[in-house]
Amino acid sequence: MISNLNDRCLAIADLYRKGEFQEGNERFLFFLEDINTLLGAIALINTTFPALSIEELNEKLAQLLEQMENKDYLYVADLLQYELQPLLDLWSGTINDG
Repeated sequence: MISNLNDRCLAIADLYRKGEFQEGNERFLFFLEDINTLLGAIALINTTFPALSIEELNEKLAQLLEQMENKDYLYVADLLQYELQPLLDLWSGTINDG
């Protein structure tokens, strides 16, 4: 699931950069639903992998939502690609190596 979310960060960021805001927004909503599912599993994941920080994920999600409210889609694209995607990549690597 984390790898899927990781890939989708880049796809959504690409849509926003291309100016395809409606498609990006639709995919972003589904992305958030899946992030919510991940958050539900974090308690279990965190007991096995304590280095994974839910606080860091929450901070990045708060930034994303703030910029979505501002309709600053290019900033959202940057946050997805340069903030959230690397965090998910780290999580995926940590879990897969563990």
